Formats: sequence, structure tokens, C-alpha cells
Amino acid sequence: MAGFGVSRAGAILAASDFERSLAFYRDLLGFEVEALYDDPPYAILSRAGMRLSLAEQGHTAPDHDVVMTAPADPSRAAAMLVLEVEDAHAVYEALKAEGADFVAPLYSPPWGGHRFFVLDPDYPDSPPFAVSLGEA
Repeated sequence: MAGFGVSRAGAILAASDFERSLAFYRDLLGFEVEALYDDPPYAILSRAGMRLSLAEQGHTAPDHDVVMTAPADPSRAAAMLVLEVEDAHAVYEALKAEGADFVAPLYSPPWGGHRFFVLDPDYPDSPPFAVSLGEA
């Protein structure tokens, strides 16, 4: 049944260190904080029309019994958030100067453009969740 409208799409990520994850998405990647909640810690962020929510791991919500948990095995990719930017080289250098951790250096695939992957601080060893930034 695809006959319904969608006003915005988004994702909810489990955060093992809520404040660190909030700082990563807000301060390093420039997401705007739409709402913050304390008990349990939860944030609603947005950027370029996308909604990204951060939930401190280990809690259920009033409307379901699903417990959000960061992956136990950081060597498996669960998801990637994709942000398209105008100048991947400039953004890469700016994030590098801010101390961001990368999966690998900036890459220029044979089909054109440039891209790189920034590690979410909840997954520092490998990218079960990484942010792919590349040119549109």
C-alpha cells in the first residue's frame, strides 16, 4: 500500500553515550536540535529536510516494547546516513580539522564525484553506522 503521503522521513539511532552522539550530529555535522528530552535522554534533530532522532540505548518507549541498543558487533554495517554536499573536498578538510574520525580518506569513484565516510562516535572501530558525505 504505497498510496499514502509522507511529509518527512527519518531514522532513530541508539546512542550508548547520548551527549557524545548529540555533540557529533549537532556540532560536527550541523544538525539542528528540534527537541530534547531528559528521561530517558532523547533528541530530535534535522538537516536538509531529514529527521534524525537519538535515543539513549536501553530504554523502551510508552508506545512500544522495543529496546534500542547500539550494535554489539562494531564490524557490521547496520545503516549509513547519506549527506550530499556541494564541495566534498572542503567539507572533508573542515571535518578533519575538527578532529572527525574517518573510515578511509576522501575517495573519487570512477563514475564521478567524491565521497568519504565519517565514523559515528558510538562506533569508533568500524562503520556499523557511518555518515557518507559526497557531492550530488
